[in-house]
This record gives sequence, structure tokens and C-alpha cells, in this order.
Amino acid sequence: MSTIDEPLVSETSALLEGTAVTKAPQEQQRLPRWYWPWPPRYWATIPVIFLAGLTMGPLVPLTPPFLKYLFCERGIPTLFPIHNNSTFGDLPTNDDGHCDSAEYSIAIAKFAGINASAAAVLITLTVRFWSGLGDRIGRKRAMQIWAVGTATAQLFPLMVYYHKGISLYFIWIGGLVEGSVGSVLSLIAITHAYAADVTDPEERTVVFGRIIGSYYTGIGLGSVLGGLVAKQFGLIAAFWMLPILAFLNIFYISIIPESLSVATLAENNSQYKSLRNSQSQSTLAVPVDRANEESSSQSSGQPRPVAKNNRVPYSDQVKAFIRGLVPEQLPGGLAGKYSALMLMFIAFLVLMAVMGASVHISIFLLYRFHWSEAKISYVTAIQGLSRLLSMTLLLPLVKRLAPQDVLADPVASIHFDLKLVIVGVLIEAMTMFLYGATPVGEGFFLGGATSSIGAFFFPAIRGILSQSVAPELLGQTLGTLATFESLAVVVGPTLFAWIYGATLETHPSTVFYVAGVLTLLGAVLALPVFIKHTRAMHRRL
Repeated sequence: MSTIDEPLVSETSALLEGTAVTKAPQEQQRLPRWYWPWPPRYWATIPVIFLAGLTMGPLVPLTPPFLKYLFCERGIPTLFPIHNNSTFGDLPTNDDGHCDSAEYSIAIAKFAGINASAAAVLITLTVRFWSGLGDRIGRKRAMQIWAVGTATAQLFPLMVYYHKGISLYFIWIGGLVEGSVGSVLSLIAITHAYAADVTDPEERTVVFGRIIGSYYTGIGLGSVLGGLVAKQFGLIAAFWMLPILAFLNIFYISIIPESLSVATLAENNSQYKSLRNSQSQSTLAVPVDRANEESSSQSSGQPRPVAKNNRVPYSDQVKAFIRGLVPEQLPGGLAGKYSALMLMFIAFLVLMAVMGASVHISIFLLYRFHWSEAKISYVTAIQGLSRLLSMTLLLPLVKRLAPQDVLADPVASIHFDLKLVIVGVLIEAMTMFLYGATPVGEGFFLGGATSSIGAFFFPAIRGILSQSVAPELLGQTLGTLATFESLAVVVGPTLFAWIYGATLETHPSTVFYVAGVLTLLGAVLALPVFIKHTRAMHRRL
């Protein structure tokens, strides 16, 4: 079953001081199972990420109507008081139209924003751990942990719906459970690391695009399916889909092969322990040296010199912290000492703006244009299916039309991906301004299509990072990127919920204009990284 005629894969390891490490392809080291007769390939992760999107799809458009139903039935939670609460704060029905008021819309936005941000706090604290853990216990086991946590989280909205005595805040616990396993950001990092294990470096941007395209396909189809189920069988029926899909994902993950061989996992664990030991020894180096000097001075009978301040300078502590966030880059990778960190910050800024605005699209359409659940789901469907086309067809076509050196030279490939980052972020900014300026709800259909091209920046950044660090640190690096992205999810929904509540009655579209400005700032910050890498590439020629 082995394929010994295939060439060995060689990459330079930063941990081994630039020496070349030759690794056999993973299929040489693992035998296929009877129920999975293929060696590990990147496409094995596509159903995983697709089912994750299919589970997430109904949540995006249907959570605001679900919260509106609960608020109208049981009253607005006490943490979100509305004007004249004594008059209509506890109304159980919408007979007088108060459930369609701006106060209810603001309360829904704040409740959903806090739910997303609270979950994102746990994502921020855990996503880097889960992604790095995949380097040591295997990608498959890390995905299984995520899948179990996600399936459990989907049960909480159902419990709140059927048990009227349970507080509405119990919905937040489901978000915290999902956040504790890293949510979808953890899964994205793990699946990208899985794909990178079995894919050549210059092909990874296209492969990552296909994986992300599969996720958005799931979101698009899931939103349509959720809207149709809600229309035919009731809103709660759509929420029954979610745990069923999540448990189906658990089963599928259990049958796919592991991308890392036993030998590779053992090597990764050994290197991880060596790094931990070296870090521990570095913190003890100053006290040990100082003790040796003191004992030597006492034995010689000479007077002991005045003790010096051996405290590590603050600037060195900051540099050590940054090095811990971003592992050492491979020679000939992305130019600039902190360019990788800047790309992660750009991802944070853009995702914060896009996510903060996107979570309010359904709420905005529900309040401003009084759209139905099914019609709102079409916006999410167009976004997801458009991204499927852009990631699986348009992105590979763009890469194919690139100069030939892009396919053979990692430095040229990174240069081309930086262009994709800048263009993608600019298109995302244009989409946010379109949302703000459109006088009719149908303008969001067009925005859903344009944002699919803007999403190029998402796989492009991952492609750049995957070609810039040692393979044994790939999971940790992508986990760091996911940490930045989860921070964006912490800040974005809460910040934009406050903006939405403060401007809804006077300038309802303000959230989208603010998102456009912040996204545009991300494109500006990407320019110095692009210029620095361009200069380094020209100096090499």
C-alpha cells in the first residue's frame, strides 16, 4: 500500500538552525483502513468543514427571529432595559406591535452581541491551545474534541425553548461550551494544518481556499435549508437540525485517517518538550549564574561584589512575548521581522469590522425592512454560495493566471498572495459601504456576491504563514492567527451592538460605514508589508 516511488518532501526547519529535514509523505507511513481506502488527503477535511458550515448556516439568519420570539413571549431580560419598561417591558405578545419596535431590536442586538463576545473570550483563551495540541495528539483527535463540544452546545437553545422556567441567559452557556473548544476558528486552524501536512507549500493557498469555500457552501445551504424548514415546520424545527448535523460530523471525523504519522507525532512531542525545557532553563539562567558567582567569591576569600540588577529589561520581555506568538520564520519566506504579526493584526482588524457588521445584517433587515425568516436566510445563502464559487473556481483561476515563478518560488508566491490580501480587503471595504448606502434590502444580495471576492484575503494570509514557518510549528502558528481572529469576535459584536443601539433611530446604517472605514484601514496597514517584501525580493534578484 505504500508509495515509495514518490519523491520525499523536504522543508527547512527553523528549530534545527536552517538544516533541511526530509520527511516521507504521510501515506508512506500509514496504511488505509477497510472503511477508508485512501491515504490522507486535504479533501478528507472538506466534509468536516462543510458540515460545520451547514450547522452554522441556520444560526446566522434565524437567531434574531428566535430571540425575538422568546423576548415577546417572556419579556426582555432585565439586563437590557428599554424605555418605558413599566408600560410594555413585560408584554407576552406582539398584539400592539411593540416587538417590532427599535427597543426590541436593540435588545436583541445587545443580547446576541454579548453571547458572541462571551463565547469569543473563551475561544481566544483556548483556540491556540487546541490548534497546537493537534501538532502533538494528531489533527483527527483535535477535531473530535471540537465536534463533541459543538454538538453539546447546540442542545442549549432547545432546552430554553421547551422549558419556560429556564432563564434566557442559559442560551449563553451553550456559547461558552462551544467557545471552550475553540468554536469554528479552532476547526479552521486544525483543518488547514491537516491540509498543509499533505500538500506542497506552493499549492496551499488554493487548497485553503477550497476548504474555506466548503465552509461557506455549508453556511449558504444551511441557511436556505434552515429557512425552508422554519417556513414549513416552524422556527424550532430548524434548531433541531443543528445537533443532528453536529453528531453526524462526529461520526464522519471518526472514520477519516490521521494526517500525521506516529513517528511525526513523536518527533513533534519531543521538540515541544525540548522547547518547554529550554524556556524553563532560560528563566533560571540568571539565578544559577548569580549563585555560582557568589559561591566562587566566598571560596576565594575575596569580598563579594555588590549585586547587580539582573532583571530582564522590559523591551526584551516584549520581544520574547512576540517571539512566542510568532515562531521563527523560514529563510526566504515573508520579509520583515514582524510582518507575520502585522498580517495577524490586519486579520483581526478586518474580521472585527466584517463580523461586527455581519451579525447585525439579519437584525437590521428584520427591523428596517420587516423581512421574513426565509427571505433573510437568502442573504446568507447568497454569501455562502458566492464564496463557494470564488474560492473553488475564481481563486484557482487567479493563481493559474499568475506568473510562472509564483508556482515554483515561495518568495514570489508570498508576493502574489500579499496582492490578494490587499485587493480582498479593499473589496470587503467596498461591500461594507454598499451595505450602508443601499436604500433597499435587496442591496444586501449584491453585497453578498461582492464580499465573496473580498474573502480572498482569508486563505491568502494562511497561505503566506504556512510558507513562512517550520512545518512542526504550523499548527501553533495557525492557532495564533485564530487567537487574533477570536479576539476580533470578542470585540466586534459587542462594539458594533453598542454602535447599532446608539445610532439606530437616527442613522441606522452607521454600523456598516464604521465597518467600511476599519476595513479600509486594514488595507492601508497591509501596504508596508507588501512594499517591504517587494524590496527584499528585488534585492535577491
